[in-house]
Amino acid sequence: MKLFTVGPAQMYQHTLDVRSRTIPYFRTIEFSEMMLENEVLMKKIVDADEEDRMIVLTASGSGAMEAVVQNCFDKSDKLIVISGGTFGERFEQICKIHHIPYTPVKLKSDEVLSIDHLTPYEGKGYTGMLVNLHETYTGQLYDGSMLAGFCRKNKLFFIVDAISTFLCDPYSMNNLGADATIVSSQKGLCLAPGLSIILLSKRMVDRIQNKTIESLYFDFKDYLLNMKRGQTPFTPAVGVCYELNDMLHYIDAQGVDTRINEVKERCKYFRESIKELPIEIPSFPLSNAITPCRFEKNIAADFFNYLKDNREIMVNPVGGKLGENSIRVAHIGDLSFADYDNLLVEIKYYFGM
Repeated sequence: MKLFTVGPAQMYQHTLDVRSRTIPYFRTIEFSEMMLENEVLMKKIVDADEEDRMIVLTASGSGAMEAVVQNCFDKSDKLIVISGGTFGERFEQICKIHHIPYTPVKLKSDEVLSIDHLTPYEGKGYTGMLVNLHETYTGQLYDGSMLAGFCRKNKLFFIVDAISTFLCDPYSMNNLGADATIVSSQKGLCLAPGLSIILLSKRMVDRIQNKTIESLYFDFKDYLLNMKRGQTPFTPAVGVCYELNDMLHYIDAQGVDTRINEVKERCKYFRESIKELPIEIPSFPLSNAITPCRFEKNIAADFFNYLKDNREIMVNPVGGKLGENSIRVAHIGDLSFADYDNLLVEIKYYFGM
């Protein structure tokens, strides 16, 4: 099976080698040292401040999204939620469940987010902003600098779900002034699913320490205390923690820019190759992580199943209305230009070309 999916992604052989080893017991000095090393490397890769802190959750990215909202905000806050697809809507659901006041900035499927969408909320008492920087439902990559500037001007806490843009597009926590950055193991890191990594600014850590949360498993104060010694309060996905350490060392040696450029080149190659095909690519800003492919007819489900069942090729389907005529092709993972050539052969065959 060849995965052109944004997560899980086609894993690298060195990660598979780590996965093949026996998972060790983790309440040890050796595991603690490895986790502390992970924190140093993660902060370096996302360009976080030395005083920023890392939390490791054994949860999917959605669990991390909910945990961040729970720990960072409460009923006294008033949030802006950028909502341009199913993941933005997930932040809305989380705020609603936890009774945190919010206003959604709703975008249509092809509408580009601009400063004009934010201007009505200038000086209106908002305390934070939540954004999925790359809304993978539509494929739009939002202008992080524009959002960061608005947050700085209005003194908002800035929460960034960077799950599907991390290691695919340039990202600097310091440059954005992000107070929380959410990353998940199975996307840009190309590891097994099950682990989420959250980087917190010092001012957000201070806020969390003075807040009471009604949760046992997701109480960040407990995680921050345990992480001082390189541990987590509950059993983590131990094997994925070792995968993470291996991958962070690999990326650190390779260079973050090199890793991003690899993804960018695969992305560019694929998009150039489908220009003459009956496939439309949206005109809004796109991440290097995926290419949203829209067909003239509602054939997306049939095409997805053809690739999966007949060619052992997986692309990302799309839910909802867009799913009728759209798929997404990812550019992360251990993929070569030859792999894309094989995919293109199948696309042309399906279209009778």
